[in-house]
Amino acid sequence: MENMGLSTNPSFLDVELSQTLITSPSISTLMHDEEASICPLLSNNNISGPLEMSHPLSANCTSKDVSLSNANFKAETSSSGSSTGLAMDASESPSTNLFNKTNYQNLQNTNVSSDQESSRQYIRGNMHHSEEAPLFVSWNWPLIRKFTLFIFLSALLAMCSVVVAKIAQLPKTCNPKTAWYRGSVFYEIFPASFQDSDNDGIGDIGGILNRMDYLASLGVSAVRLNSIFDSAHYPDDYDNPTSITRISSVIGKVTDIKNLANALHQNNMKLILDLPLRQVITKGISNEGNFNDLINGALIQWISHGVDGFYLKGLDKFASNFMLGNHLALWKRNIGSNVVLMVEESTFMNKSYAEIADISNYIDLVDIRLNVGSGAKAIDQRIKYILTQLLPPKEDGAWAHWSIGGVDSFNRISQVADSPKFALATTIMQLMLPGTPSIFYGDEIAIESALYPNNERNDMKHLHHLVPMAWPNATHQFTSYHTLPWISETSSYNFEYSKLIAKMISLRDHSPSLYKNVICKQNTKLPNTQIHHSNDDIIMIERSYPRRNSFVSITNLKGKNVTLDLTSLFYSGNQMLTENEGEKIYFNSLEILPLETIVVKLDK
Repeated sequence: MENMGLSTNPSFLDVELSQTLITSPSISTLMHDEEASICPLLSNNNISGPLEMSHPLSANCTSKDVSLSNANFKAETSSSGSSTGLAMDASESPSTNLFNKTNYQNLQNTNVSSDQESSRQYIRGNMHHSEEAPLFVSWNWPLIRKFTLFIFLSALLAMCSVVVAKIAQLPKTCNPKTAWYRGSVFYEIFPASFQDSDNDGIGDIGGILNRMDYLASLGVSAVRLNSIFDSAHYPDDYDNPTSITRISSVIGKVTDIKNLANALHQNNMKLILDLPLRQVITKGISNEGNFNDLINGALIQWISHGVDGFYLKGLDKFASNFMLGNHLALWKRNIGSNVVLMVEESTFMNKSYAEIADISNYIDLVDIRLNVGSGAKAIDQRIKYILTQLLPPKEDGAWAHWSIGGVDSFNRISQVADSPKFALATTIMQLMLPGTPSIFYGDEIAIESALYPNNERNDMKHLHHLVPMAWPNATHQFTSYHTLPWISETSSYNFEYSKLIAKMISLRDHSPSLYKNVICKQNTKLPNTQIHHSNDDIIMIERSYPRRNSFVSITNLKGKNVTLDLTSLFYSGNQMLTENEGEKIYFNSLEILPLETIVVKLDK
């Protein structure tokens, strides 16, 4: 500066400042009571008097005066629009005051550390490893929460699955239940004519086993076998057995009966045997004790082989015996309530109503033969007699077992009116009756009796209706092509009829109006069957049940069309068993074809 002609005398550089600028009057008014301080950024430790402020342009001010302790924080205050700055010396860092708990006495005491990093370590580390902390603090809580959530969701899903499965298993209908033999459909088989399994020309038990799928497809509840017992010339003299405990070797062994019973049970069917007692009982029976021992022994033996019921044929010979009720009571007690006993209608001949009621307590079914060739009026009278006098409908006791064909009928239904349609029409009508209908093998396809030209084999004329069963598979008939059957076969049948019969059986099984024979109300039982007929050989069977659709079948037994106006009885309904099942029909002008039965589900 001397080269520039300027003096370097220090006295020329001094600036004399006013005392008022060096010392601020507000300094003296600062609160020096540390207990009253609420601002942690203001230092209040070691302050004995007012703070001394120095002007930054004064000679006493150095660059170090504006540096705060520990170089952690720097405070500058300046006035906008003014060239004057103030610097405040403090012996303590504001950051230290910030975390000094003495400055927060007006607030709750906390555990916050004066240093942020040490506070973070305290939260993450020191507390985690504290010996005084509970053990669960050190657990892996994120993993525990995930695992608990997984368990909860799995349990919830499992419960929902169980609920859905239970709902799916609930019955879609709530139909009343009955015993397995009440209201169901039986299928009667002559074993020697159903199916030959060993190609000897005679049907056998093994053949019935081979046709189990067919029986299941029909939907029948029980298979009833005609006499299977040993005789001198089985099957020609099947009705003259020499024993009721030995099976004829021509049709199988006792083990075959066991296998058949097991197979039927697996397909929800039962096995019933015919016990021909007439000839057996007359041989060597000298007293009541022998009589009971013979029957009891046979019943117990066949039950042990899986048999579920018996048709006691020939008891009518002893119908005059006043001890018959006692015998039946003894047999029933020995075999149990789940095993069925069936007798012929002739067992009730010449019996009083009291005796009939007593016998009915120990039997389950009574075989009722229905002559469908006698006309609508006779059929109407016959059914009404059975339902009103002989076997009035009731929940317990004996039920009617309806047969329109069978081993004792000596004729086929289809030949009554010389038309296969007659067999179909009367079989469907039979399935509308209250009780337990029975179908004779082959009637479901309208099979005809064996035909012998020129009156051949007249010695077997009583067996011609026991024709070998026909099957739709041309390569798997009754027996092999190289073997002649024991009786002549027939070529007259219709396999389509069996499909309609199966549909009718299914409809019956699922309709209380059809399989129940009585409406049970408090202290009273009402019939659920009404029979109507006309002079035109029209017979109508109406079935009903509370809170269910009623059904009516209309059968035309004449060989010509009939048009009816039934609006006085019915209005409308849906026709069943047709290709267009459920088709709406009205009864103001109803046309029935010859030898036809229509089934209508009436509108409620």
